[in-house]
Amino acid sequence: MPEHAIFDGLNPEQRRAVEAVRGPVCILAGAGSGKTTTITHRVANQVATGAFRSDEILAVTFTDKAAGEMRARLERLDVTGVRASTFHSAALGQLRFFAPEPPGKIMASKALPLRYIGNSLPRPYRFRPAADLATEVEWAKNRRIPPGDYLHSLGEHEPPIPKDLMVKVYRDYERRKADQGYVDFEDLIEMAIRLFDADGGALDQVRERYRAFTVDEYQDVNLLQQTLLDRTSRSMPSRARAPNTCSQCRSGSRPRPSSGWRRTTARPWRCSRSRTGWYRGSAGRRRCSAPPAPREPSR
Repeated sequence: MPEHAIFDGLNPEQRRAVEAVRGPVCILAGAGSGKTTTITHRVANQVATGAFRSDEILAVTFTDKAAGEMRARLERLDVTGVRASTFHSAALGQLRFFAPEPPGKIMASKALPLRYIGNSLPRPYRFRPAADLATEVEWAKNRRIPPGDYLHSLGEHEPPIPKDLMVKVYRDYERRKADQGYVDFEDLIEMAIRLFDADGGALDQVRERYRAFTVDEYQDVNLLQQTLLDRTSRSMPSRARAPNTCSQCRSGSRPRPSSGWRRTTARPWRCSRSRTGWYRGSAGRRRCSAPPAPREPSR
């Protein structure tokens, strides 16, 4: 692929991020400012420069539509073989490959079972929208809080119904789901985490296969997803990988809406043993940050 095809149309700060093919990179910018363009061109440059093979790169985002768009953009850059998927799809793929038994039937929505459970609540709360109950269940599961720990994990968080009723709803939901052989989307990620915690060989295979990770819309990553990312992207498993061969790129925006590229802060993550070489972008429009290109890792 010609170099100009990768760098055409990029502003200087985007180019800096695209040129940083190794090491952790953080890109912080507002909606519509070119984050997806930057990360897809960076992936293309990782392949074009030989830093990573395409099948060593895993890119994750939050919706099937976004993952499809990322794959389409990469194909337009003549890059094929990169795994671009949602967190849930990536977890499901690992479960199907490594787990002794495939996961159960995947529940399309929590609303219907929670509607049945909600109908048994006392009258003042019986007609609480099932979506509110589903949001609360997801709040707990995304924080890896099981029903038994729910009450003492609430802190200042206010559930949509009294907490003694909500924990009953949560417990009944989990029980009914298990009895009927279903799993929800959060279960897929939790099951993958537990699989890797129990099977070091499977974890080593995943870490050996995927050496470069790109996370789009990183500001939306929750604890459950972050735990899976930490498991699979750590640079030194018990065997199989040399130090400093894991690369991460995280792209996202501030929680508040913003326009244009904003000041970026970059920090090292556990995927890299290197603690030096970070650049902090200055304030202003169309800014991103990336570390200087590191030296090749020692073999």
